Amino acid sequence: MKLTRTFAAGAVSLAALLAGSTAFADCGIEGKGSVRILSNDFEALRIVNDVAASCATADITVTANATAEHKNIQGPALTVNPAEYTVAVVANNSIVPLLNDDLIRPLDDLVAKYGASLQPNQLIKIDGKVMAIAFMGNGQHLFYRKDILDKAGVAIPTSYEDLLAAAQKIKDAGLMEYPLAASDKPGWDLAAEFVNMYLGTGADFFAPGSAELAIDNDQGRKVLETMRAMTGYMNPDYLTYDANELNKLWDAGSVAM
Repeated sequence: MKLTRTFAAGAVSLAALLAGSTAFADCGIEGKGSVRILSNDFEALRIVNDVAASCATADITVTANATAEHKNIQGPALTVNPAEYTVAVVANNSIVPLLNDDLIRPLDDLVAKYGASLQPNQLIKIDGKVMAIAFMGNGQHLFYRKDILDKAGVAIPTSYEDLLAAAQKIKDAGLMEYPLAASDKPGWDLAAEFVNMYLGTGADFFAPGSAELAIDNDQGRKVLETMRAMTGYMNPDYLTYDANELNKLWDAGSVAM
C-alpha cells in the first residue's frame, strides 16, 4: 500500500446560524446584538474565534465556546429558542444531526451579499441550498527523523510495507523501542487512520453508483492487518494518542516516524 503524503481527512465547515440584522462586512458589523460561536477546541479554530472576537463593537458582542464537547452540546444548545449560539463550527460528521433536526438555515442570502471571495468548492450544498461554508481541511503526513533512518541504514519509506520494515530495523539496532506513532485514539482519530490508509489502496469506499459501503473486502482487511502490525512498534499506550499527543512525542524526540 502506498503512503500518500497528504489526505483530506474531512472537510471542516462553518455553518452560520446568524439571526436578525447581524452581519459581517470587512469586519464592520451592521445592527446591534451578539455573535455566539460554538466550536471544537484546537489551534486553527482558536485563531478563527480570536479574529471574530476582534470584530466586536460597542453594539455587538462576540463570544466563543471552544470545547471538545461541541458535538454533544450543539443539539440541545441550538434547539432552545432563542438558540444559545448563533454560529456553529462543524465537521462533516457533526453537521449531519443539525441538518436532520433542521437546526441550521441556508446561507444563500449571506453568500450572495458577503461571499464574493468564496470559491465554488467551499459552498457545501444540500438539495441545491448552501448549508455550510468550508474553510479548512485536515491533512495527514508522514514525518520521519532522517538521523534515525540513517543510523539504521534504511531509506525513507514510500509504502506501509517499507514503514514496517524500517521500524523493525530501527528496533533491531537498539535505536528506539517504539519507533512508530499514529493517531489511534478510538473515535475520529482511529477512523481517520483507517480511511487514509484505505485510500492508499486505491479501492473505492462505495459500491458504484450507490451509497452502499464497500470496505468489507481484501483491501479493507489488508488495512486492518497493517494497522495492527504497526501497533507492534508503538508505545503500549497508543490508543490514547491523538494529534495533540503525537506532537508532544515528536517534540520530545520519542518516535522515529
